[in-house]
Amino acid sequence: MIFADHAATTPVRREALEAMWPYLTGAFGNPSSRHDVGEEAARALAWARAEVASVVGCRPGDVVFTSGGTEADNLAVTGLALANPRGRHVVVSPVEHEAVLGAADALRRLHGFEIDEVEVDATGTVTPEALARVIRPDTTLVSVQLANNEVGTVNPIADLATVAHASGALMHTDAVQAAGWLPLAIDDLGVDALSLAGHKVGAPKGTGALVVRGRLPIEPVLHGGGQERGRRSGTENVAGAVAFATALRLAEGERADAA
Repeated sequence: MIFADHAATTPVRREALEAMWPYLTGAFGNPSSRHDVGEEAARALAWARAEVASVVGCRPGDVVFTSGGTEADNLAVTGLALANPRGRHVVVSPVEHEAVLGAADALRRLHGFEIDEVEVDATGTVTPEALARVIRPDTTLVSVQLANNEVGTVNPIADLATVAHASGALMHTDAVQAAGWLPLAIDDLGVDALSLAGHKVGAPKGTGALVVRGRLPIEPVLHGGGQERGRRSGTENVAGAVAFATALRLAEGERADAA
């Protein structure tokens, strides 16, 4: 069989497998443990965080490792909206991934938010003019994907972020489908948060990250031991984080040729 649907998922790269193997075997420690095996795992986790940060152009502390793109989207949409309540209005596009649409719907059902869908044009693109028509003074968050996972439409995220910020709203972009194909520099995109998934770039399924700019407050979706600076509790998947960082770095290095 010839598998060409890398928009759906990718095989795991050998480099990612080799990078993660030590942290599934000898260096299997809990990175929160204060002994040699745990501290070795903590160093690997810090390396992975710095690698992801270097691709996205953020501080390592801005990287929150997750179980994939769906969790990253849920943490972004739910967490940012609940922690930054300047209003109870959220804007998404109708062509977002189900993870964004589902999280927005949960805000509506469980927390009383109003959700508006900004219209898209014939190509599935969200224009700044369309966003300006739907955004309100009480809009807390705008979430629009960087690249569409079905038809590949690329949105003008930097321009959309300018519109969102002019109204005082935060801007999140689901960049899961863009990794390895488009630049991910968070400053150039102008967003406050950006979601990534490992299985789109040659890392194992169940790996990913949310990048949250600076000290922006975010309400956790998972509660517990306070890992990931209190933003995502649960013992970190060190091997998965190392594989994800390795694959993301390789995909970024190959981006010019891939495009």
